[in-house]
Amino acid sequence: MDDIEALIDTERAHLLEVLEKLTDDQWNADSLCAGWRVRDVVVHLLMSYQLSMPRFLSKMIAAGFNFDKMADRWATGDPRSKSQILEALRLTRGARFRVPGAPPEAPLSHLVIHAEDIYRPLGINHAITPESARIVLDQLVTPQAQRSLKPGLLDGLAFSSLDCDWSYGKGAEVVGTSSALIATLAGRASAIDELTGDGVAQLRP
Repeated sequence: MDDIEALIDTERAHLLEVLEKLTDDQWNADSLCAGWRVRDVVVHLLMSYQLSMPRFLSKMIAAGFNFDKMADRWATGDPRSKSQILEALRLTRGARFRVPGAPPEAPLSHLVIHAEDIYRPLGINHAITPESARIVLDQLVTPQAQRSLKPGLLDGLAFSSLDCDWSYGKGAEVVGTSSALIATLAGRASAIDELTGDGVAQLRP
C-alpha cells in the first residue's frame, strides 16, 4: 500500500508541474471528460479528499442519488480560482482515501486516467512511470473495470505496451504506449488511432 501511495504522490507532482504552466486558455480548454474543462477535471480530483461522507450523502440526496449528476455539480460549480484549486491539489500530498468496494490501487488509476484526460487534448506528452502504468493497466482489464466497456470488447485481443513490461490476453495484437492503452481501456476512443495491430479495428466505436 505504501508503494501505491508513493506512486500517487509522484504522478500528482508530475500533474502539478504541468498545471502550473498552463495558460488561462489551456486551463479552461475542453478535457476528454465530456462537458468538463481542464479545471473541472482538477476539481473532480479533489472530491475524494475534500468531501466527507456526511457531505457526500447530502449531495447524493440532492442529486437524486445520481452519482454522475452529483460529481458534475461538484466539478463545474466550484467557484475557486486557479491558484486556489492548485494549492488544494498540492495539499492532498500525503492524504489518503479508499474507494469503497474498489482495490487499493483504484486511487492511482483514478489520478492517472484523469491526468490523461488533461494531457491529451492539450497535446502534452507525459510518460507515465512504468510501475504506475503496469498497475493501472492491470486494473483496467479486471472484470470489474471491464463492466464500463461494451461487453466482450477485449475478447480475443492480445494487448502489449511499448514502454512498460505489460501484456494481456491472447489473439489479435493491439500495441501502443502505456498512455494510449490506458486511455483506450478507460473508454477514451480518441486514443485508439495511436494503437497498431490487427485487433485495433475491434476497439473502434
